[in-house]
This record gives sequence, C-alpha cells and structure tokens, in this order.
Amino acid sequence: MVELIRVVLRDQQAPVDLLQSIQRASRTKTAMFMRHPGVALILATGGTAMVKAAYSSGTPAIGVGSGNVPAWVCADADPQAAAAAVVASKAFDNGIVCGSEDNLVVDASLRSPFVAALRRAGAAVLDGEQTDRLVAHAFDGDGHLRRSVLGQPAHQVAAAAGVELEDPVRVLVLPLPLGQVEGPYGREKLAPLVSLFTVDGEEQGLSVCQRLLANQGSGHTAVIHTNDQRLQQRFAEEVPASRILVNSPATHGCLGIGNGLVPSLTLGCGTFGGNSTTDNVTYTNLLNIKRLARPT
Repeated sequence: MVELIRVVLRDQQAPVDLLQSIQRASRTKTAMFMRHPGVALILATGGTAMVKAAYSSGTPAIGVGSGNVPAWVCADADPQAAAAAVVASKAFDNGIVCGSEDNLVVDASLRSPFVAALRRAGAAVLDGEQTDRLVAHAFDGDGHLRRSVLGQPAHQVAAAAGVELEDPVRVLVLPLPLGQVEGPYGREKLAPLVSLFTVDGEEQGLSVCQRLLANQGSGHTAVIHTNDQRLQQRFAEEVPASRILVNSPATHGCLGIGNGLVPSLTLGCGTFGGNSTTDNVTYTNLLNIKRLARPT
C-alpha cells in the first residue's frame, strides 16, 4: 500500500518521501522514533499500551483508542431496519473495523421479530451449543479473540468451529446472558461476530450499554435504534462515547458516511478513553496553522 501511494506521489511530481514506512518494525524501533528529535508529532492508533507510550514519549501526540460498540435496539425500533443496518455494518470488511457493532442490546419485547429480521438479513443467530463451539474456537484461554479469526468471512469461522449452517451467512450472532457483559465476550470483536444481550426496559438497556463501554471502548462509539427523540437525547447525554449514532449502521456511521461526521478511519475517544481528542482525526489535526494578528 505504501509503495502504491508513493508511485502516485511520484506521478504527481510530489515528494515521494511524504510517505515512508519502517521495515521490520519492533517496539524498540517504535520507541526510538517516538523520542527522535526529527519527529514532530505522533498519531498513535491501536492498543492502550501504544497510546500511553506515545503520550509519555515527550513528543506531542494524538492518540485514538479501541472500540467496543454497543447497539441498543429499543422497544420502538423498526426490527427490519435495525437488523439490516447491523448486518451491513458488521459484514463490512468482515468486522475488522473497530467501529463496527460488537454487542447488540435488544429489548425483550422486540427480541423475537429482531432475531427473525437478522436471519432474513443474512445473519446466523446461533443456539446454545453452536455458541459454545464458536466461542471455544474463536477465543483463547485468556478470552482474547484468536488472530486466525480476525477479519475472516463468517462462513469460514463457523466451518472451522464445527458449526454447520444451512444457508450462506455474513454475520454470526452469539446470544449470551447478561452475566457475560463484563467478560471477554462483551468486548471488541474484530470479526463478523457480535454478541446479543437481552434487556428489559429503558433503564436496563442504558445500564448495559454503559457497562459494555466500561468493559472496553470508553469514548469510542455507541448506537441507538429508536424514533423516540427523548430517548435519543438521554442516550447521548449518559453514554460515554464520542460518536452517538441514531438508526445507523455503526461502521458506516462512525466513519462519517451518511451523516455530518468528518470522514475518517481514525477515531478519537477523548478523555473518556484517555485520548486528547474526540475528533474523527484527519490531516487537519496534523497541521500547524500560523496566525498573523494585528491590533484592531
């Protein structure tokens, strides 16, 4: 990818060294560059350790954090529209985008029609035995998602786990009890896997979304499916996320597609997540702007 962009720079008679990469990168090399006097600004994206290293390097830094997006499907939501949004979002790049839905929080009164709509949209909602098989395959003993699963197609993940599915699917939905909210399955899943938690009413729905973000992903993104503007406003005010999306696919919405957000794949989490900005970070965050000021 770097070489492709350098070719374009050369064709446009721009300096090809506007973009460079480090071969055989290591933590030692990364730390060295972070502290190098020739480095003016760091944009750190990735895990918490990377961001902390950037902020402690002594070089000005912008950090962005990991996601763990809850999508609250409220009692008044349109189950068909919500399911279509979830599948389109989580199937995009096989769930590798950190702003895709990781956990569905579904009101009990809407669960049955929503599950049926998910299946019609191309998702497989697994039963208990299938969920156990999938979890055993996709997660290691410490509860981390295995690298072999990251960004892989849903049907391949299911087949490798020994889960037989009748129809081709784009997303795998794992129904789980609320006791798993604070566990590893209530965290970010960079694969076409999404947990489903069933809640009873507004207070529990809001609480579970808050707990999921506290587990991982504070400050990133949260989604609500409802036409109730009062509930949309309450969700926006009480959930610790920098991007609050309404009736939207999370992946497309957080990247600025179809709304007023600045298009970007680099998403700040603000002080919620230990970052210096809540912005959708673009080149504008990396500019020095000089100002000439005269007395008025």
